[in-house]
Amino acid sequence: LIGFSFLFFFKEGSPSPSTEKKTTVETDNFRQEMKEVVSQEKKFLFLDQKISRPEKLVLLPNFGKKLPSIQLSQENNCRFLINGGFYDQQDQPLGWFFTQKSLFKKEIKSTLLNGFFFQNESGEIKIEDISPSAPVVWGLQTGPLLIFQNQPVRLKLARDEQARRMVVALNQKDELIFLVITNSDSLAIGPSLTDLPAVVKKIGEELKEEFKTAVNLDGGTASAFINQAKKIKEYTWIGSFFCLP
Repeated sequence: LIGFSFLFFFKEGSPSPSTEKKTTVETDNFRQEMKEVVSQEKKFLFLDQKISRPEKLVLLPNFGKKLPSIQLSQENNCRFLINGGFYDQQDQPLGWFFTQKSLFKKEIKSTLLNGFFFQNESGEIKIEDISPSAPVVWGLQTGPLLIFQNQPVRLKLARDEQARRMVVALNQKDELIFLVITNSDSLAIGPSLTDLPAVVKKIGEELKEEFKTAVNLDGGTASAFINQAKKIKEYTWIGSFFCLP
């Protein structure tokens, strides 16, 4: 959701994790299944999900229904679910969003939503800094880019905050990996965006993966990560989600 302005080499309106009023969310032992990483002398927890069959991954909207992630996971038989990109105050996708042969929103010009995550018609998964020129199966605009051309991106922010983060990355073999990153003492908060590129790079090293590209998805209270071992649920509804049946 739109929250505050960032400075990414210059100021402009930009996304931040949702800060809507929280609803009650049941949680398990939050450290269970989570891994620890230390970046710049700060401790964080993370969980990774590598997608072995990325051609099976689907992007689905939840803008109108506003259903909880557990219900979405059950109804779509998702073995893995993670939220998608940002949405605006009109409950519409913030930037380009295409899926199910439908264009929900056109690309917007933004140095912050500067990433395009999509699957082309050949089944290849891409994270690029420009929108695709060829037809796609699904795709969305999100950001900011955190790692690009094998290097962490330096982010300059007018304001920043700690929030739970959701990230998607590609390694050197073009294998797809999703991450949830939180603070070491709470699943509700996580690294600042300024710290996030370095944290993601460190996680790649811990996993013995070399991330060539990574981009930020929606986070904070409007984020969810559900796999066979862990259910990290949202506090407010997620606008869209990736599902691996």
